[in-house]
Amino acid sequence: MNTDCKLIWESYELLTELTVSKANVQRLITKYGVDEPAARSLINRFNEVEGTLAKKGIFTYDSIEELEAAIGAVTTEREKTTKGAINVFESDEVKVLLIRTKEASIKNGRGTHWCISYDGEDDEDGGGDEHGVVGNQFYRYFLSIDLIKSNEPSIYFVISKTNDEKFSILKNKDGSYDYEEIRDKNNQKVKLQYIISKYNLQKSIFKYVPITPQERLRATVEIPRLALAYAIDVIKGRWPEAEPCIMKDSDAAGAYALDVIKGRWREAEPYIMKNPEVAMEYAKDVIKGRWREAEPYIKKDPDLWYYYIDKFNL
Repeated sequence: MNTDCKLIWESYELLTELTVSKANVQRLITKYGVDEPAARSLINRFNEVEGTLAKKGIFTYDSIEELEAAIGAVTTEREKTTKGAINVFESDEVKVLLIRTKEASIKNGRGTHWCISYDGEDDEDGGGDEHGVVGNQFYRYFLSIDLIKSNEPSIYFVISKTNDEKFSILKNKDGSYDYEEIRDKNNQKVKLQYIISKYNLQKSIFKYVPITPQERLRATVEIPRLALAYAIDVIKGRWPEAEPCIMKDSDAAGAYALDVIKGRWREAEPYIMKNPEVAMEYAKDVIKGRWREAEPYIKKDPDLWYYYIDKFNL
């Protein structure tokens, strides 16, 4: 885009931006029942995200709740990306980012072959590992599924500003494993000294930063079975804050009831019963008897239903 075209486009954007005029403020007050300060704030916040909204006009929403939800959804996603990449060092040649969210890993890892920056939903075979993790593997590393190590490394990206070089560095807790993995953009292992020498970096930049409870909870919302593994192997008991996400995965919910609660988990039963196989195991191992509410679902699998009626002498 040449300079003239760029100026024309920027002028167009300014012309289409909603102004904080008395007329627009009054229209918002009338349509959504807000006061004047709220109306002015709405216009400013709407202008910040307007380009990414499905409905482009601020007056096209059916309610203030719908409008706020649309603005909030975009703002939340942006925060995951921008706040999830903390700039810890920058020079004319390079910047070093501490990566704390999957979204930031995807954005800043573009053009690489890193599984933690993969921008897709599923593996090629549609499968996953033993914890049900498929596609992007950021949280597998961030939360350290391998609980034998239980290091939960800090993830750094070193990004060149003069060429297309990128490096990912997994820094473990001091005293355990020093550096878990260091990869170039082609996912080939490299030495930390190479990066430090080339870009005149100090090793002290790469510090271990513990995961906060809020970060852990946000991560496990995406992968309920990680929350299950953490409750079983680390907390060794119930994790109330994560239960709303665990219960929505029938396999994880069934295992949580059996191995963590060690009894019925009634809040999760509406989710558990919809999976015939898990419902059968829940009846057998948790309820230890007939589960009438789940029978319409178990009947959908003839083999399971036969086993069920035989098991409970129906």
